[in-house]
Amino acid sequence: MKIKQLFTAVMLIMFVGKTIAQEEKTVKNKSWYVPDYVKAQFAGNIGMISLGAGYQLFDKVLYSELLYGYVPESVSKADRIHLLTIKNTFPIYRKKISENLTITPIAGFALSYEIGTNSFTSLPSIYPEDYYVPNAFHFTLFGGGLVHQEFKNKRIFSGADFYAEVGTVETYLWYAITSKEVSFGDAFSASIGVNFYL
Repeated sequence: MKIKQLFTAVMLIMFVGKTIAQEEKTVKNKSWYVPDYVKAQFAGNIGMISLGAGYQLFDKVLYSELLYGYVPESVSKADRIHLLTIKNTFPIYRKKISENLTITPIAGFALSYEIGTNSFTSLPSIYPEDYYVPNAFHFTLFGGGLVHQEFKNKRIFSGADFYAEVGTVETYLWYAITSKEVSFGDAFSASIGVNFYL
C-alpha cells in the first residue's frame, strides 16, 4: 500500500471517528472503541512515518496507541519496512502556561513488530543454530516533552499535542553497552509528532 493511500485511509477513519464521536456525545459518552486522538509521527525507531490512533486511559495517566510505521527503500537501503507498534506514553506532570496551553514532560516505551520480509521470529534453517537471535520484535524506550493546545473552535478537533522525543531500541542500547564500536550517542535517535484530539 502506498503512503498516499495509507494517509487517505487514516484521514477517512479520523473524520468518520470524529462524526461518530460527535453523535455519541449528544446522546451519551462516546463508545469505548472510538479513539481519543489520531497520531502522526516522524522517526523514533517505529518507522520513518507512523500513523495511528490512541486512547487516554486511567484518567489520562497513560496514552496508549496502535501505529503503523513505514520506511521506504530509499531510507532503509534494503526492502521497504512495515511495522506495527503499540506505544505507551506516561505524562510525568502537567504545567499550565496559559488558558489553552499546557506543557508536559513525558516518558514511555513501545513494542514493535516488523511485518515485512526483513526480519524473522524464529531462526531460518539457512543459518547455523544460535547464529542470530530473532529480530522481528523490538522494545523501545523514550523520553521527551509535549505541548498541548486546546482549540477554541472545536468543530473538527478539540485540541492537539505537539511533541519531541529521544529514544533507543533495546538492541542499540545493548550494542552501546557491550561494543566499543557503537557509542551511546549512536544508540539514540530523535522523533517529532502530533496528536489531534477528536
